[in-house]
Amino acid sequence: MSGPTPRQGIDRRLLHTLATPDRVRVTGRAAVLLAGYAGVARLALWQGSVGWALLCSAVLGFLLAGFINAAHDCVHSSHLRSKRANRIAGAAWSTPILLNFTIYRHQHLVHHRFTGVEGDTEPEETFTSLRAYLYALSGVPFWPGLLRRIWKTWRGDFPASVHTADRRRTARQNNAVICAWLALMAALTVVFPYPLLIVYWLPLALSFPAGTFLSLPEHYGLWGVPEVSRNTRTVRSNAVVRYVVWNANYHAEHHRYPAVSSINLHRLHRAMPEPHPIQEKSYVRFHAGLFAGLGRGGQDVAGPPVPRTPSSDN
Repeated sequence: MSGPTPRQGIDRRLLHTLATPDRVRVTGRAAVLLAGYAGVARLALWQGSVGWALLCSAVLGFLLAGFINAAHDCVHSSHLRSKRANRIAGAAWSTPILLNFTIYRHQHLVHHRFTGVEGDTEPEETFTSLRAYLYALSGVPFWPGLLRRIWKTWRGDFPASVHTADRRRTARQNNAVICAWLALMAALTVVFPYPLLIVYWLPLALSFPAGTFLSLPEHYGLWGVPEVSRNTRTVRSNAVVRYVVWNANYHAEHHRYPAVSSINLHRLHRAMPEPHPIQEKSYVRFHAGLFAGLGRGGQDVAGPPVPRTPSSDN
């Protein structure tokens, strides 16, 4: 039997299967990533070389950057099977990267309603110079925003999407957990300064540039139209990156079918009747194009569609 035509879209039975959270695979991937973090942290402290420790910290930063993608799956209630489990897991993934899960959840759902148009909670970002791009990529802009959000939440100053008493109460609870986590990390740092610097604080600082590197291609240069086919980019990437970021590289497929569990986005990508029209082969290729374009004084990085081939979808 032939597959669905573009007009028919994807078979509903397949979509239902892909949207069903797979607790075994999710738990397995989480265990692998957390064990990987612990293993790399051990290696960082085992060797005496500062250069080796810094390299391990960079790997840990990359792993931490993937935490937000696991939390993102919880936002859409597609990580685990119950709403309560998704809320708990979302807060657990978000706390080490100092992200208030409740606020992130409701802001992100608004983003899905108004992607690329007025009302989007992820406003248009366009770099006018190479210097501005490198500054954003440094991760420095994240710190004031994170600290400001913690302070505003204590003051009761919430985004418009966090407008009910229940949402605000939960946001304050998340904020309290983040503050408790920071207090714990600070106390451990006093006792074990070098280990905490190498296995947490430096990786946390490096996770922000990594997060920018991974998230920037999603909508950059595609602002102003409501259609997913024109305002969202998919990056095919490689198996290792896809694993760590929970398939968040398939961002256009996610926006088309947000109920699909992230662990199944690779299957969804391959099942699409025709490839998404705006794709990039790799994150490095996207940023190389953006870097070169800004160096020439331009900003257009959308480029032509990348055709899908069997060898590129393995």
